[in-house]
Amino acid sequence: MDGLTIAPGTSSGTGALAAQQAASRRWDDLDQLRAILMLAGIPYHAGLVYASHATWIVASPDKSVLMTWLIQFSHTFRMPAFFLLAGVFAMLLVCRRGPGAWLEGRIRRIGIPLATSLVLVSPLMVMASAVSQGGFANALPALLAELRHPSDNWTVHLWFLIYLLPYCGLFAGLYALTGPARIERATAATQDALARHPLLGWVALLAMGLITLGAAAAAKLLDAAYLLGGIFIPAQFVAYGLMFLAGALLAARPVWLEGFRRPSWSAWALAFALAGTMAALQDNADDLSRAVTYFLMPVVGVLFSHVLLSAARRWLDRRTRFSRAMVDVAMTMYLVHVAFVLWLSVAFLAVPLPAEVEIVLIILLSTAGSYGFCRIVRASPLLTFLFNGTEPDAGRGMPAAGQGASPLAGRLNR
Repeated sequence: MDGLTIAPGTSSGTGALAAQQAASRRWDDLDQLRAILMLAGIPYHAGLVYASHATWIVASPDKSVLMTWLIQFSHTFRMPAFFLLAGVFAMLLVCRRGPGAWLEGRIRRIGIPLATSLVLVSPLMVMASAVSQGGFANALPALLAELRHPSDNWTVHLWFLIYLLPYCGLFAGLYALTGPARIERATAATQDALARHPLLGWVALLAMGLITLGAAAAAKLLDAAYLLGGIFIPAQFVAYGLMFLAGALLAARPVWLEGFRRPSWSAWALAFALAGTMAALQDNADDLSRAVTYFLMPVVGVLFSHVLLSAARRWLDRRTRFSRAMVDVAMTMYLVHVAFVLWLSVAFLAVPLPAEVEIVLIILLSTAGSYGFCRIVRASPLLTFLFNGTEPDAGRGMPAAGQGASPLAGRLNR
Protein backbone atom coordinates (compact mmCIF):
# COMPACT_ATOMS: atom_id res chain seq x y z
CA MET A 1 0.00 0.00 0.00
CA ASP A 2 1.21 3.47 -0.74
CA GLY A 3 2.29 4.89 2.60
CA LEU A 4 1.48 1.64 4.31
CA THR A 5 4.04 -0.07 2.12
CA ILE A 6 5.84 -3.03 3.55
CA ALA A 7 9.45 -2.51 2.67
CA PRO A 8 11.20 -4.77 0.15
CA GLY A 9 12.18 -8.17 1.37
CA THR A 10 14.84 -9.26 3.72
CA SER A 11 16.29 -12.72 3.89
CA SER A 12 14.72 -15.31 6.15
CA GLY A 13 17.60 -15.26 8.59
CA THR A 14 17.66 -11.48 8.71
CA GLY A 15 13.92 -11.47 9.35
CA ALA A 16 14.27 -13.88 12.24
CA LEU A 17 17.02 -11.80 13.81
CA ALA A 18 14.96 -8.63 13.38
CA ALA A 19 11.99 -10.31 15.05
CA GLN A 20 14.13 -11.25 18.05
CA GLN A 21 15.42 -7.70 18.32
CA ALA A 22 11.89 -6.28 18.08
CA ALA A 23 10.69 -8.59 20.84
CA SER A 24 13.37 -7.26 23.20
CA ARG A 25 12.85 -3.61 22.32
CA ARG A 26 10.90 -1.22 24.53
CA TRP A 27 7.99 0.21 22.51
CA ASP A 28 7.17 3.28 24.57
CA ASP A 29 4.96 4.87 21.93
CA LEU A 30 2.79 1.77 21.54
CA ASP A 31 2.53 1.29 25.30
CA GLN A 32 1.37 4.90 25.73
CA LEU A 33 -1.02 4.72 22.79
CA ARG A 34 -2.71 1.66 24.26
CA ALA A 35 -3.11 3.42 27.59
CA ILE A 36 -4.60 6.48 25.87
CA LEU A 37 -7.08 4.31 23.97
CA MET A 38 -8.23 2.76 27.23
CA LEU A 39 -8.48 6.04 29.12
CA ALA A 40 -10.41 7.54 26.20
CA GLY A 41 -13.21 5.28 27.37
CA ILE A 42 -13.96 7.81 30.11
CA PRO A 43 -15.09 10.66 27.80
CA TYR A 44 -16.65 8.12 25.45
CA HIS A 45 -18.92 6.63 28.11
CA ALA A 46 -19.68 10.03 29.63
CA GLY A 47 -20.74 11.18 26.17
CA LEU A 48 -23.05 8.19 25.72
CA VAL A 49 -25.22 9.49 28.57
CA TYR A 50 -25.93 12.63 26.53
CA ALA A 51 -25.91 11.10 23.05
CA SER A 52 -28.74 11.98 20.72
CA HIS A 53 -28.35 8.93 18.48
CA ALA A 54 -29.16 6.22 21.04
CA THR A 55 -30.43 5.61 24.57
CA TRP A 56 -27.77 4.17 26.86
CA ILE A 57 -28.27 2.41 30.21
CA VAL A 58 -28.29 5.84 31.86
CA ALA A 59 -29.64 8.57 29.59
CA SER A 60 -29.91 12.26 30.30
CA PRO A 61 -32.86 14.19 28.88
CA ASP A 62 -30.31 16.83 27.86
CA LYS A 63 -28.52 15.98 24.62
CA SER A 64 -25.28 17.15 23.06
CA VAL A 65 -25.02 16.97 19.29
CA LEU A 66 -21.32 17.85 19.41
CA MET A 67 -20.53 15.05 21.85
CA THR A 68 -22.67 12.64 19.88
CA TRP A 69 -20.56 13.20 16.78
CA LEU A 70 -17.31 12.98 18.72
CA ILE A 71 -18.18 9.63 20.27
CA GLN A 72 -19.62 8.32 17.00
CA PHE A 73 -16.37 9.20 15.23
CA SER A 74 -14.06 7.79 17.90
CA HIS A 75 -16.13 4.61 18.05
CA THR A 76 -15.08 3.76 14.50
CA PHE A 77 -11.43 3.26 15.41
CA ARG A 78 -10.73 3.23 19.16
CA MET A 79 -11.35 -0.43 19.95
CA PRO A 80 -10.18 -1.76 16.56
CA ALA A 81 -6.87 0.01 17.14
CA PHE A 82 -6.70 -1.45 20.64
CA PHE A 83 -7.10 -4.99 19.31
CA LEU A 84 -4.48 -4.40 16.62
CA LEU A 85 -2.07 -3.29 19.34
CA ALA A 86 -2.99 -6.35 21.41
CA GLY A 87 -2.03 -8.52 18.43
CA VAL A 88 1.26 -6.68 18.01
CA PHE A 89 2.26 -7.23 21.62
CA ALA A 90 0.98 -10.81 21.54
CA MET A 91 3.36 -11.74 18.72
CA LEU A 92 6.30 -9.93 20.29
CA LEU A 93 5.82 -11.62 23.65
CA VAL A 94 5.05 -15.09 22.30
CA CYS A 95 8.32 -14.89 20.36
CA ARG A 96 10.12 -14.29 23.65
CA ARG A 97 8.29 -16.64 25.98
CA GLY A 98 6.63 -19.28 23.90
CA PRO A 99 2.88 -19.78 23.46
CA GLY A 100 2.27 -21.90 26.57
CA ALA A 101 3.85 -19.59 29.13
CA TRP A 102 2.38 -16.53 27.45
CA LEU A 103 -1.16 -17.96 27.40
CA GLU A 104 -0.93 -19.00 31.04
CA GLY A 105 -0.07 -15.43 31.95
CA ARG A 106 -2.87 -14.05 29.78
CA ILE A 107 -5.46 -16.23 31.46
CA ARG A 108 -4.33 -14.98 34.84
CA ARG A 109 -3.88 -11.31 33.97
CA ILE A 110 -7.03 -10.97 31.91
CA GLY A 111 -9.27 -13.56 33.55
CA ILE A 112 -8.81 -12.51 37.17
CA PRO A 113 -9.49 -8.75 36.59
CA LEU A 114 -12.44 -9.71 34.39
CA ALA A 115 -13.94 -11.98 37.04
CA THR A 116 -13.33 -9.37 39.74
CA SER A 117 -15.00 -6.64 37.72
CA LEU A 118 -18.00 -8.81 36.84
CA VAL A 119 -18.53 -9.52 40.55
CA LEU A 120 -17.71 -6.12 42.08
CA VAL A 121 -18.17 -3.47 39.38
CA SER A 122 -21.02 -4.81 37.26
CA PRO A 123 -23.64 -4.73 40.07
CA LEU A 124 -22.89 -1.04 40.58
CA MET A 125 -23.51 -0.36 36.89
CA VAL A 126 -26.76 -2.33 36.83
CA MET A 127 -28.07 -0.55 39.93
CA ALA A 128 -27.12 2.90 38.57
CA SER A 129 -29.13 2.16 35.44
CA ALA A 130 -32.09 0.98 37.52
CA VAL A 131 -32.02 4.06 39.77
CA SER A 132 -31.95 6.38 36.74
CA GLN A 133 -35.12 4.75 35.42
CA GLY A 134 -37.13 4.00 38.56
CA GLY A 135 -35.49 5.50 41.63
CA PHE A 136 -33.57 3.79 44.41
CA ALA A 137 -36.43 1.38 45.10
CA ASN A 138 -35.78 -0.12 41.67
CA ALA A 139 -32.10 -0.93 42.32
CA LEU A 140 -32.36 -4.29 44.07
CA PRO A 141 -35.19 -5.76 41.93
CA ALA A 142 -33.30 -4.78 38.77
CA LEU A 143 -30.10 -6.35 40.08
CA LEU A 144 -31.89 -9.62 40.89
CA ALA A 145 -33.55 -9.63 37.47
CA GLU A 146 -30.21 -9.09 35.78
CA LEU A 147 -28.69 -11.96 37.76
CA ARG A 148 -31.46 -14.26 36.54
CA HIS A 149 -31.17 -13.14 32.91
CA PRO A 150 -27.78 -11.48 32.26
CA SER A 151 -27.57 -8.97 29.43
CA ASP A 152 -25.01 -6.52 28.10
CA ASN A 153 -25.97 -4.22 30.99
CA TRP A 154 -23.83 -6.52 33.10
CA THR A 155 -20.74 -6.27 30.91
CA VAL A 156 -21.02 -2.77 29.33
CA HIS A 157 -17.30 -1.97 28.83
CA LEU A 158 -15.95 -5.36 29.94
CA TRP A 159 -16.82 -7.09 26.68
CA PHE A 160 -13.35 -6.41 25.29
CA LEU A 161 -11.79 -8.69 27.91
CA ILE A 162 -14.35 -11.38 27.08
CA TYR A 163 -13.25 -11.16 23.45
CA LEU A 164 -9.56 -10.89 24.25
CA LEU A 165 -9.37 -14.20 26.13
CA PRO A 166 -10.43 -16.42 23.19
CA TYR A 167 -8.28 -14.38 20.82
CA CYS A 168 -5.28 -15.14 23.01
CA GLY A 169 -6.18 -18.81 23.22
CA LEU A 170 -6.66 -19.13 19.46
CA PHE A 171 -3.46 -17.24 18.74
CA ALA A 172 -1.39 -19.33 21.14
CA GLY A 173 -2.79 -22.53 19.63
CA LEU A 174 -2.16 -21.35 16.08
CA TYR A 175 1.38 -20.28 16.92
CA ALA A 176 2.11 -23.63 18.60
CA LEU A 177 0.73 -25.61 15.65
CA THR A 178 2.51 -23.52 13.03
CA GLY A 179 5.83 -22.93 14.74
CA PRO A 180 8.20 -19.96 14.33
CA ALA A 181 10.08 -21.49 11.39
CA ARG A 182 6.94 -21.87 9.28
CA ILE A 183 5.76 -18.40 10.25
CA GLU A 184 9.13 -16.99 9.18
CA ARG A 185 8.99 -18.76 5.82
CA ALA A 186 5.39 -17.69 5.20
CA THR A 187 6.02 -14.04 6.07
CA ALA A 188 9.18 -14.00 3.95
CA ALA A 189 7.23 -15.35 0.96
CA THR A 190 4.45 -12.84 1.62
CA GLN A 191 6.94 -10.00 1.74
CA ASP A 192 8.40 -11.06 -1.59
CA ALA A 193 4.90 -11.16 -3.08
CA LEU A 194 4.10 -7.71 -1.71
CA ALA A 195 7.34 -6.36 -3.16
CA ARG A 196 6.26 -7.64 -6.60
CA HIS A 197 2.57 -6.71 -6.25
CA PRO A 198 2.09 -3.80 -3.79
CA LEU A 199 -1.68 -3.77 -4.38
CA LEU A 200 -1.95 -7.09 -2.53
CA GLY A 201 -2.00 -5.10 0.70
CA TRP A 202 -5.15 -3.29 -0.39
CA VAL A 203 -6.67 -6.59 -1.53
CA ALA A 204 -6.05 -8.01 1.95
CA LEU A 205 -7.70 -4.97 3.52
CA LEU A 206 -10.79 -5.35 1.33
CA ALA A 207 -10.87 -9.06 2.15
CA MET A 208 -11.04 -8.23 5.85
CA GLY A 209 -14.10 -6.10 5.17
CA LEU A 210 -15.75 -8.81 3.10
CA ILE A 211 -15.09 -11.47 5.73
CA THR A 212 -16.71 -9.29 8.39
CA LEU A 213 -19.67 -8.56 6.14
CA GLY A 214 -20.04 -12.27 5.43
CA ALA A 215 -19.99 -13.04 9.15
CA ALA A 216 -22.70 -10.43 9.76
CA ALA A 217 -24.87 -11.84 6.95
CA ALA A 218 -24.46 -15.39 8.22
CA ALA A 219 -25.30 -14.37 11.78
CA LYS A 220 -28.44 -12.59 10.59
CA LEU A 221 -29.57 -15.59 8.54
CA LEU A 222 -29.06 -17.84 11.56
CA ASP A 223 -30.86 -15.37 13.84
CA ALA A 224 -27.63 -15.11 15.84
CA ALA A 225 -26.66 -11.47 15.33
CA TYR A 226 -26.77 -10.84 19.10
CA LEU A 227 -26.09 -13.68 21.53
CA LEU A 228 -26.06 -14.01 25.31
CA GLY A 229 -28.33 -11.02 25.79
CA GLY A 230 -26.24 -8.88 23.46
CA ILE A 231 -22.98 -9.63 25.27
CA PHE A 232 -21.56 -11.47 22.26
CA ILE A 233 -21.92 -10.11 18.71
CA PRO A 234 -20.46 -12.63 16.22
CA ALA A 235 -19.72 -10.17 13.41
CA GLN A 236 -18.00 -7.80 15.83
CA PHE A 237 -16.01 -10.72 17.25
CA VAL A 238 -14.83 -11.60 13.74
CA ALA A 239 -13.92 -7.98 12.89
CA TYR A 240 -11.89 -7.45 16.05
CA GLY A 241 -10.33 -10.89 15.69
CA LEU A 242 -9.09 -9.84 12.26
CA MET A 243 -7.64 -6.70 13.82
CA PHE A 244 -5.82 -8.81 16.42
CA LEU A 245 -4.48 -11.06 13.65
CA ALA A 246 -3.40 -8.05 11.58
CA GLY A 247 -1.43 -6.70 14.52
CA ALA A 248 0.23 -10.07 15.10
CA LEU A 249 1.21 -10.31 11.43
CA LEU A 250 2.67 -6.80 11.46
CA ALA A 251 4.83 -7.73 14.44
CA ALA A 252 5.87 -11.04 12.86
CA ARG A 253 8.13 -9.12 10.52
CA PRO A 254 9.40 -5.88 12.09
CA VAL A 255 9.97 -4.22 8.71
CA TRP A 256 6.19 -4.41 8.25
CA LEU A 257 5.52 -2.79 11.59
CA GLU A 258 8.05 -0.06 10.86
CA GLY A 259 6.49 0.58 7.46
CA PHE A 260 3.02 0.71 9.01
CA ARG A 261 4.24 3.31 11.52
CA ARG A 262 5.61 5.66 8.83
CA PRO A 263 2.99 8.35 8.09
CA SER A 264 1.29 8.59 4.73
CA TRP A 265 -0.89 11.67 4.33
CA SER A 266 -2.99 9.99 1.62
CA ALA A 267 -3.70 7.09 3.98
CA TRP A 268 -4.53 9.58 6.74
CA ALA A 269 -7.00 11.38 4.46
CA LEU A 270 -8.65 8.10 3.46
CA ALA A 271 -8.85 7.01 7.10
CA PHE A 272 -10.62 10.21 8.17
CA ALA A 273 -12.99 10.11 5.18
CA LEU A 274 -14.02 6.49 5.73
CA ALA A 275 -14.28 6.96 9.51
CA GLY A 276 -16.61 9.91 8.93
CA THR A 277 -18.70 7.82 6.55
CA MET A 278 -18.91 4.98 9.04
CA ALA A 279 -19.80 7.36 11.88
CA ALA A 280 -22.69 8.74 9.83
CA LEU A 281 -24.05 5.30 8.94
CA GLN A 282 -23.35 3.02 11.89
CA ASP A 283 -26.57 3.66 13.81
CA ASN A 284 -28.91 3.63 10.82
CA ALA A 285 -31.28 0.68 10.88
CA ASP A 286 -31.54 -0.01 7.13
CA ASP A 287 -29.76 -3.03 5.68
CA LEU A 288 -27.48 -1.06 3.36
CA SER A 289 -26.14 1.11 6.18
CA ARG A 290 -25.57 -1.94 8.35
CA ALA A 291 -23.78 -3.74 5.52
CA VAL A 292 -21.50 -0.78 4.81
CA THR A 293 -20.80 -0.40 8.54
CA TYR A 294 -19.75 -4.02 8.96
CA PHE A 295 -17.60 -3.87 5.82
CA LEU A 296 -15.87 -0.73 7.06
CA MET A 297 -15.21 -1.96 10.61
CA PRO A 298 -11.83 -3.61 9.91
CA VAL A 299 -11.03 -1.32 6.96
CA VAL A 300 -11.36 1.84 9.04
CA GLY A 301 -9.75 0.00 11.94
CA VAL A 302 -6.56 -0.74 10.00
CA LEU A 303 -6.35 2.65 8.29
CA PHE A 304 -6.94 4.62 11.48
CA SER A 305 -4.54 2.37 13.38
CA HIS A 306 -1.95 3.57 10.86
CA VAL A 307 -2.90 7.16 11.72
CA LEU A 308 -2.59 6.50 15.44
CA LEU A 309 0.59 4.45 15.33
CA SER A 310 2.38 6.88 13.03
CA ALA A 311 1.28 9.79 15.24
CA ALA A 312 2.42 7.92 18.34
CA ARG A 313 5.80 7.26 16.75
CA ARG A 314 6.18 11.00 16.15
CA TRP A 315 4.93 12.36 19.48
CA LEU A 316 4.94 9.57 22.08
CA ASP A 317 8.22 7.76 21.47
CA ARG A 318 9.77 8.83 24.75
CA ARG A 319 9.25 7.97 28.38
CA THR A 320 8.34 10.59 30.92
CA ARG A 321 7.21 10.41 34.50
CA PHE A 322 3.66 11.22 33.42
CA SER A 323 3.61 8.60 30.64
CA ARG A 324 4.83 5.89 33.01
CA ALA A 325 2.15 6.81 35.52
CA MET A 326 -0.51 6.81 32.78
CA VAL A 327 0.49 3.38 31.53
CA ASP A 328 0.59 2.08 35.09
CA VAL A 329 -2.98 3.07 35.99
CA ALA A 330 -4.80 2.76 32.66
CA MET A 331 -6.04 -0.81 33.04
CA THR A 332 -7.45 -0.44 36.54
CA MET A 333 -8.99 2.94 35.72
CA TYR A 334 -10.69 1.41 32.70
CA LEU A 335 -12.14 -1.43 34.75
CA VAL A 336 -13.87 0.85 37.25
CA HIS A 337 -14.52 4.11 35.40
CA VAL A 338 -17.99 3.25 34.09
CA ALA A 339 -19.34 2.85 37.62
CA PHE A 340 -18.17 6.40 38.40
CA VAL A 341 -19.56 7.74 35.11
CA LEU A 342 -22.98 6.18 35.66
CA TRP A 343 -23.49 7.21 39.28
CA LEU A 344 -22.29 10.75 38.58
CA SER A 345 -24.68 10.86 35.62
CA VAL A 346 -27.53 9.78 37.90
CA ALA A 347 -26.64 12.62 40.26
CA PHE A 348 -26.55 15.16 37.41
CA LEU A 349 -30.04 14.17 36.29
CA ALA A 350 -31.29 16.53 39.00
CA VAL A 351 -28.83 19.34 38.16
CA PRO A 352 -29.97 22.03 35.66
CA LEU A 353 -26.69 22.61 33.81
CA PRO A 354 -25.95 22.62 30.08
CA ALA A 355 -25.15 19.15 28.75
CA GLU A 356 -21.59 20.06 27.76
CA VAL A 357 -20.83 21.41 31.24
CA GLU A 358 -22.16 18.25 32.87
CA ILE A 359 -20.11 16.08 30.50
CA VAL A 360 -16.89 17.90 31.36
CA LEU A 361 -17.61 17.64 35.10
CA ILE A 362 -18.43 13.93 34.83
CA ILE A 363 -15.22 13.28 32.89
CA LEU A 364 -13.09 15.14 35.42
CA LEU A 365 -14.75 13.60 38.47
CA SER A 366 -14.75 10.09 36.97
CA THR A 367 -11.07 10.40 36.10
CA ALA A 368 -10.26 11.59 39.61
CA GLY A 369 -12.37 8.88 41.23
CA SER A 370 -10.91 6.12 39.05
CA TYR A 371 -7.37 7.32 39.73
CA GLY A 372 -8.08 7.48 43.45
CA PHE A 373 -9.32 3.89 43.32
CA CYS A 374 -6.05 2.93 41.58
CA ARG A 375 -4.11 4.36 44.49
CA ILE A 376 -6.14 2.22 46.87
CA VAL A 377 -5.52 -0.86 44.71
CA ARG A 378 -1.78 -0.26 44.65
CA ALA A 379 -1.71 -0.07 48.44
CA SER A 380 -3.33 -3.50 48.84
CA PRO A 381 -1.69 -6.76 47.69
CA LEU A 382 -5.11 -8.44 47.57
CA LEU A 383 -6.71 -5.70 45.45
CA THR A 384 -3.66 -5.61 43.21
CA PHE A 385 -4.07 -9.30 42.56
CA LEU A 386 -7.83 -9.02 42.00
CA PHE A 387 -7.73 -6.04 39.64
CA ASN A 388 -4.36 -6.66 37.95
CA GLY A 389 -3.93 -10.42 38.17
CA THR A 390 -0.44 -9.97 39.56
CA GLU A 391 1.51 -9.23 42.70
CA PRO A 392 2.35 -5.59 43.51
CA ASP A 393 5.09 -4.32 41.19
CA ALA A 394 5.45 -7.83 39.79
CA GLY A 395 5.45 -7.40 36.02
CA ARG A 396 6.61 -4.64 33.77
CA GLY A 397 5.29 -4.35 30.23
CA MET A 398 7.03 -4.44 26.87
CA PRO A 399 10.47 -5.41 27.99
CA ALA A 400 13.68 -3.87 26.83
CA ALA A 401 16.67 -6.15 26.95
CA GLY A 402 17.57 -6.70 30.56
CA GLN A 403 14.80 -4.42 31.82
CA GLY A 404 11.30 -4.78 33.20
CA ALA A 405 8.39 -3.31 31.28
CA SER A 406 5.25 -1.33 31.88
CA PRO A 407 2.50 -2.87 34.03
CA LEU A 408 -0.17 -2.35 31.37
CA ALA A 409 1.68 -4.37 28.77
CA GLY A 410 2.27 -7.01 31.39
CA ARG A 411 -1.40 -7.25 32.23
CA LEU A 412 -2.65 -7.43 28.67
CA ASN A 413 0.07 -9.28 26.85
CA ARG A 414 1.80 -11.82 29.02
